[in-house]
Amino acid sequence: MADKEKDKKAMPAAKKAAPVKAAVPVKAAVPAKAAAAKTTSAKAVAKPAAAKPKAPAKRAVARPLTRVVRPEPPREERRERKEEPREAPRARVEARPLPTAPAGHAPVIKADGSSDGSVELPAAIVSPSKRRGVLFQALLTSLANKRQGTSATKNRSRVAGGGAKPWRLKGTGRARQGSTRSPQWRHGGVVFGPNGRRYKQRMPAKMRHAAFAEALAAQAASGRMLVVDELRFDGDRLRAREVIDWLARVGDIGRAVLVTAQVDERVGRATANLKEFDLRTPGTLRLEDVLGAKTMLVMRPALDGLAARATVGSPE
Repeated sequence: MADKEKDKKAMPAAKKAAPVKAAVPVKAAVPAKAAAAKTTSAKAVAKPAAAKPKAPAKRAVARPLTRVVRPEPPREERRERKEEPREAPRARVEARPLPTAPAGHAPVIKADGSSDGSVELPAAIVSPSKRRGVLFQALLTSLANKRQGTSATKNRSRVAGGGAKPWRLKGTGRARQGSTRSPQWRHGGVVFGPNGRRYKQRMPAKMRHAAFAEALAAQAASGRMLVVDELRFDGDRLRAREVIDWLARVGDIGRAVLVTAQVDERVGRATANLKEFDLRTPGTLRLEDVLGAKTMLVMRPALDGLAARATVGSPE
């Protein structure tokens, strides 16, 4: 009996001891729950940050094309440019007044541009037979003959398209139309437009010669006709600046025309780009060239050709 009582007394002690052993993990778990509670409370306290406004989307802009700049080679590899000797600046020749000559004569210009006496002009140039209105009529005829008259338009038969009727003849309530290329339609033909025209005018030879003689006489009377004795330029290749310098030594000539007996290709090639200078022969000299020139330079051999052309009744 005593043993049983001892066992009963020991059992409650064991039961009481069991919770004590199990309390160790319970006590360890309490701080873990507290830590979890603290973290949840901290998350609750920390408010979420305000959302930042989104930046506007960048628009795609086409960039301009740029050329690729290659790196320059070092200075040692660059080719040295050959220094060419520069030409000395040309001395500017100041224009001087034109030389004068008595009535019926023309000053003579030497090869260096200086004047040397005068020469008598042919009678056909100095004292032509005057005809009123012939010079003006000849000028209009010459300008009219230069026109090409190539302007043209297309009538309804030449315009492309318009083969079918735009709508039927009756039943539409609109006016009858046979083609979309009629003159009243857009893109239609032209009724009375130009279709090639000739502006050529004919003038008797005597009137042409008389007008040409009057134009030459006007130049001679004003002292703007000069007779060139010789043209002499140094060098194998003639340049335009050499001709300009020679003209400046002659005097203040302005717009000039040089009349040679034959075609001078050397002078013509050098002066092709000069706007205030023309090169002609007695056969190619036009009436508007004489009237538009401020000064006429005539080679001595070309005087006879001009006189023959200014003579009334001479053959063409």
